[in-house]
Amino acid sequence: MQAILYVAHGTRSQAGVTEAKNFISYYMKHVPVPIQVMSFIDFVFPAVHEGIDLCVAKGAKNIAIVPLLLLEAGHAKNDLPKMIKEAKKKYPHITFTYSPPFGVHDYMVDAIIDRLQEHGPMKQDASILLIARGSSDVSILKDLQHIIEKLKAKIYVRKISVCYLAAQTPTLQVGLDQHITYGAKHIYVVPYLLFTGLLMQHIEKTVDVMQRENQAYDVHLCTQIGKSEAITPYMYERIQQVTKDRSISDGVLSYMD
Repeated sequence: MQAILYVAHGTRSQAGVTEAKNFISYYMKHVPVPIQVMSFIDFVFPAVHEGIDLCVAKGAKNIAIVPLLLLEAGHAKNDLPKMIKEAKKKYPHITFTYSPPFGVHDYMVDAIIDRLQEHGPMKQDASILLIARGSSDVSILKDLQHIIEKLKAKIYVRKISVCYLAAQTPTLQVGLDQHITYGAKHIYVVPYLLFTGLLMQHIEKTVDVMQRENQAYDVHLCTQIGKSEAITPYMYERIQQVTKDRSISDGVLSYMD
């Protein structure tokens, strides 16, 4: 039997865990695959190896692993492949397939635009600051630059840039200061995160302080991109590719249903 193992990052934030579980539960409900299990890389039960054990216990012969990771960094390049390699040794009779992360894709750019549209029509003298998690893997810098170039091709504002919450520069504070110095009166801040969590709380606090100290500027903080319906058809596409099941399609469904 076919199984799908969804792999989320995990967080110490209960709100973030709930968002991730709700996101996964939607697809578990609408995807016609007999065995579906959610798992987490850090902090939350079940862990990935426990999720694989659950799939096997339910009778899985083929396990398709679908990571809810944005870019091809450490977890996607190192951690998950190592976990899958260990699972293959433990279960040599099981076939494992693996979907890449969301990566650089027009659907992800559409998700950013969808989050921007939460705040109505784009204001004059606007700029956009994309906030990424950050990684010691420098390949994410190139990927995020590609995303920014795709965004520039779809939406016109005076400035679009990216900052990082860890491991890379500019930092969030420096990124915000750069947009203030640039002179854009309306700054749209887009967390490039799937779900809420401790990082989102940090962003909210930093942006709030910045807004109170610079009241001549309007700072519009968007919600994380996992709430965007633009991701829904891409999720179905990724699931279809990794399961080789052509019956899976987004149809008229949306994540918000």
